[in-house]
Amino acid sequence: MPVSDLLEYPLGERAEHPAVIDARGTLDYRALGTAVERAVGWLRAQGVAPGDRVVYAGGNDRAFLALFWATLRAGAVFVPVHPELTDHQIDHIVADSDAVLALCRPAAGRRAARTVEVDPAWEQVQATAPDPYRAEVDEDAVALLIYTSGTTGRPKGVVCPHRQILAAVDAVHACLGYQEQDVVLCRLPLSFDYGLYQALMSALVGATLVLARRSEDRGLLRLIERTGVTVVPLVPSLAQILTLLQGKLHRPTRVRLFTNTGARPGRAVTAELLELFPGSEFASMYGMTECKRISILDPDEYAAHPDSVGPAIPGDRIRILAADGTELGPRETGEITVTGPTVMAGYWGIPIEEQSRFVRRPDGTLELRTGDKGWLDEDGRLYFVGRDDDIVKRRGMRIALTEVEDAAERIPGVSAAVALRPEPEGAPLLLAVHGTLPPERVRALLADRLDHSRMPDRVVPITTVPLTANGKPDRAAAKRLVEAAGAADEPTASTAPQTTASPRSSHEPVAV
Repeated sequence: MPVSDLLEYPLGERAEHPAVIDARGTLDYRALGTAVERAVGWLRAQGVAPGDRVVYAGGNDRAFLALFWATLRAGAVFVPVHPELTDHQIDHIVADSDAVLALCRPAAGRRAARTVEVDPAWEQVQATAPDPYRAEVDEDAVALLIYTSGTTGRPKGVVCPHRQILAAVDAVHACLGYQEQDVVLCRLPLSFDYGLYQALMSALVGATLVLARRSEDRGLLRLIERTGVTVVPLVPSLAQILTLLQGKLHRPTRVRLFTNTGARPGRAVTAELLELFPGSEFASMYGMTECKRISILDPDEYAAHPDSVGPAIPGDRIRILAADGTELGPRETGEITVTGPTVMAGYWGIPIEEQSRFVRRPDGTLELRTGDKGWLDEDGRLYFVGRDDDIVKRRGMRIALTEVEDAAERIPGVSAAVALRPEPEGAPLLLAVHGTLPPERVRALLADRLDHSRMPDRVVPITTVPLTANGKPDRAAAKRLVEAAGAADEPTASTAPQTTASPRSSHEPVAV
């Protein structure tokens, strides 16, 4: 079935149940269905046909959802774009996807066949007669093009067919168990696949989706309380905001589940979060756009395995490979690879044979080479060590900057830490920290947690943690912030105690 059919259950069985709550108010599923049909009529009037690409650079609101569902109903390909990207960045996506229609600023969408700004487009949609049209769509047809952040080059569009998206939705649901009475907060950008899948998961069970924006963070806890939010997908910055707000206000909430993928909140922040929201649990996950979700840790196992991101989701298989491609055994660190029904169909416009991330297997299926480092324990739980860009060679050892950050974030009083990549390789390792402890105290405590190779040369306090558009710590921006303050030019600290770290316990990853 096509992804748009996920809406059929709530439209038929829960038509009067709240579907979405945004700044404009509440829409039930019947009203959302009508908005989607109006958007279908509008898209078809713009000349959008099955297989065409529609770029959408809008914020978190009902217009995004209606045009997303309508694009899929029309058999076209939805290309979500963060509205805060520059005109140049959006222009690249418009051109690369060969968009027939771009809903964005005129300067950003100039190379589309047709460009309409988001707000006027939504006004036109609301004035359009409903169109019940549903295109005949094969499950292997493309539903989404989600462009990667492009940290290692120009962004590439990940090809997401209906089949793989539905497999991911089913697998994540099997692990997390969203319920029809859930109210799911989506403060993440809908242009971010972690955010967009909240809409899919909510539709699957007929739950309510609450859309929030970063500009509304001061009232976030009030929104959670007022709407009865039960599920909160996190990024580290959001976890810190919620602990700060709830630590001051101590409001009664119904939150039962926090989820997290990508960069994780510090362990101290997570512990505080669970304490401040009684009755809640934490599901640590690992994934990437090229596969959506790869592993999920059962919340019941978090206390016993807080450093794990869980076993492979149902249907997928994780392997750890050495540099020569041989498969490694338990507790050996190497590249994380995954096969299974959620592996997407490669990058848009690039032959599979020319792609290093996607490798064709003898049986014709694709294996995703994530480029990330990790290891598996004897029970198949995955432990994430770091991304390729996070691995540096220092004092003769290959180390992950995330190891340094994780050690710092376990110190009470440190809410966030960002290790700055040494450039050139032999340059001092700086660690930017946000919290209440003075930097010399942080470094002294790190001396008992890190060996000589991982020990930062200097700890630098920062008053704010720069974030990417998706709410993750931005290491490059943090480095610019520190350099602008002159910290990089100061002498290396040498007063903190220099001790040898205690031997590694058997469950910790080893350097490769």
